[in-house]
Amino acid sequence: MKEFIFKNKKWFGYIIYCIILTVVFLYYRFPSESLRDYIQAKSNNLNPFFSLSVGQIKPWPPFWLKLSDTEFSLKNKPSVKLFSADSLFIKPQALALFRGDSKYCFECLAYGGDIEGCIDFKKDNIKAPFTAEIEAKDIKIGDHKNLKDLIGRHVDGILNGTIHYGGERKNLINGSGKANLELLDGEIELLLPILNLESIKYNEIKVDMVLEKSRVNLTRFELKGPLLKSMLSGTISLKEIFGKSVLDLKGTIEPHAELFKNADDASGAVMLFKQGLKKGTLGFIVKGTIDKPRMRFT
Repeated sequence: MKEFIFKNKKWFGYIIYCIILTVVFLYYRFPSESLRDYIQAKSNNLNPFFSLSVGQIKPWPPFWLKLSDTEFSLKNKPSVKLFSADSLFIKPQALALFRGDSKYCFECLAYGGDIEGCIDFKKDNIKAPFTAEIEAKDIKIGDHKNLKDLIGRHVDGILNGTIHYGGERKNLINGSGKANLELLDGEIELLLPILNLESIKYNEIKVDMVLEKSRVNLTRFELKGPLLKSMLSGTISLKEIFGKSVLDLKGTIEPHAELFKNADDASGAVMLFKQGLKKGTLGFIVKGTIDKPRMRFT
């Protein structure tokens, strides 16, 4: 092999030179604006609810595209950003293209953490022509400026987890999938005040959920914090307008002594709270909608 390369080193030199010249030419003559406009138009036509905005596109070695200042927003509310990325790297998968499918893997830097995964558009799968696998690491959700507008309450902390989804891109809520999420060292605004507390700090929140036919089955929502421990489960019936989604949840609160430390033991709220405790826990249910939840203790 060495002798072959040595005898043909001139031709190998030409090949390497052509490759380098092609890469340099592609980098400096890359149609950034035309490709950006095409991707934005294509993405915006795929879904009637979301809008994509890209600041700049350029090639990135070895076979990636780098998108800068990428934002997803609601078409009816452009000021509300669903997601913003400092940089997004996308790589088409050659094997999928040979099958007639379109599969793109990506790596993303956003909110101080990393998000990576693959999105697959399958022509021969009628039930789930669009699938996605996403993994998030060390995402500082408090850096998301519009998160409170989207979910109706303030949440802060570090997010890790995985999401698997399959369905139609034009009707996302009718798809199927699951999510396993973990939140660490943050604060969450409560549905209703507890002993005059509007929000509560937590050490860990674990969430497991399954999506099937426009319904989210929340199989586990477990919160552990310095003031209390809480469990929650139930269903969320999704609507096209997310805030109108219907809640049917049931849970328990297990207070710690620290929760009553700064409260007046003689106050009606404390007395009512303590009287409602059964075996150290207090039950509650959540009804209503995402926009207008109703919570009561049982």
